[in-house]
Amino acid sequence: MLHSVLSPSRAIKTRLRLNHWSLLAVIVCACLLIFASTVVSEDQVAHTGVSSFQLFLTSAVAILAIATTMKLREDSTREPPPRALVIAAAAFILLLVLAVVSLPLAKHWVSAQYGTPSAVVPVPLSYLVNPLITAGLSCLLAILAVNLVPSSQQFEILWLFAFAGAVTTPIGVWWNASNAELYGRWATRLAGAAVLHTALLLGLAICAAAVIVGHRRGLSALSSAAYVIWIMATGARTGVITLALFMALFILPSIIDMAKRRPNRLPLIVSSAVAGMTAFAAVAWHVMEQRGFKLTGAGRVETWVYGIEQALGSLTTLVFGVGYGVLWPWYAFETNRLPQAGAHGPKQMPEGITLSHAHNTYVAVFSEQGLVGLALLLVLAGVVCWAWWRARGVIERAIASGLVATLVGFAFDTYLTKNFPVSFIWWSALASLLVMMNHRRNREPETLRLLEAASAGATTPARVLTLGHR
Repeated sequence: MLHSVLSPSRAIKTRLRLNHWSLLAVIVCACLLIFASTVVSEDQVAHTGVSSFQLFLTSAVAILAIATTMKLREDSTREPPPRALVIAAAAFILLLVLAVVSLPLAKHWVSAQYGTPSAVVPVPLSYLVNPLITAGLSCLLAILAVNLVPSSQQFEILWLFAFAGAVTTPIGVWWNASNAELYGRWATRLAGAAVLHTALLLGLAICAAAVIVGHRRGLSALSSAAYVIWIMATGARTGVITLALFMALFILPSIIDMAKRRPNRLPLIVSSAVAGMTAFAAVAWHVMEQRGFKLTGAGRVETWVYGIEQALGSLTTLVFGVGYGVLWPWYAFETNRLPQAGAHGPKQMPEGITLSHAHNTYVAVFSEQGLVGLALLLVLAGVVCWAWWRARGVIERAIASGLVATLVGFAFDTYLTKNFPVSFIWWSALASLLVMMNHRRNREPETLRLLEAASAGATTPARVLTLGHR
């Protein structure tokens, strides 16, 4: 089976050399993540509804868009973006466009106080539009950054960011705890305890793949162990579930494959796997016990019922939803722009009682944008599942397994249209995976031809030796 990355032996010896475009993309993304880790990304600028993270995103997108244009002028023969990435991004952007179109077609009201649904105040339009803009910019920046990096360097750069994430997560927790109450659970300014596990899981996927292929194995192993600990430290039940799913999709099959290829090490592999799974089960049991063995927190199920009932109110709302921001104007709540301000606690709406946001990406999209919006979201989820099915090699399967696992997490919190720093990380992982897969598929015909020539007695080019299993 062909791989889209360097062989383990070569990956260890090769030093990463970035051209000026790749270096620019890395610097911009690093600055963005550092900025998001030091400030609250939802904080607005001067009561305008524009967040500081949105301003940073806008500047970053402008820089990389100019760089992309200049790069295309220099190298017009570069591979176009993968078709799957275009489909995923187009579906998401269309989802955002439909949300914007729905804004003037619906009334956006919030009850002035809890318990009195009839006394209402309007939601300012800017607090509905700007989150949609931020969501689109997060997706666009990830795609621009990934496409500035050569396909052969995608994994190494992902590893650098994953390693940095493993090292800096405790620093982020300390920084957040020094400025806010910790509640006994790990959280950072990058993401709260309920959503941080998504970014951590993707970092774990990259580092776990690096361990198997031999890419900086020692550091990768330590980072993988750290990520597992950090995920458990968030106390997120969804984190436990998604981690278990990732293990089922990638780690266990990889262990079985390793045992088949190295039967002499079977006792060591089996004992290590049993010890690891036992430790995971013990810690997972503790986390779930602390949360009362419930899959959802207070008010989440009621919030889901509230949203679904509104969508089922008529044929029009079933197909198109009640309108974006009608049920959950979350940004206006979290920036204290509305009565009943705050990110937590139940909110009184004219339609009923709910939390500040849906705590479920699928319910949020279906309720406010109907079956049309849900279909577009499922197209995006379908691309992720397709990537997992078509993934080849350790690295592709690891990242794809991590992304599939996060789709389950989407059912317990709101992503892509909220939690923008984590959404940016998610889009970056997806874009890198699809670029690597596309590069591998484009090279397979040439590689097969060269291998056929070699089998017929011709000289085998050196680059062929970097492909295949270890």
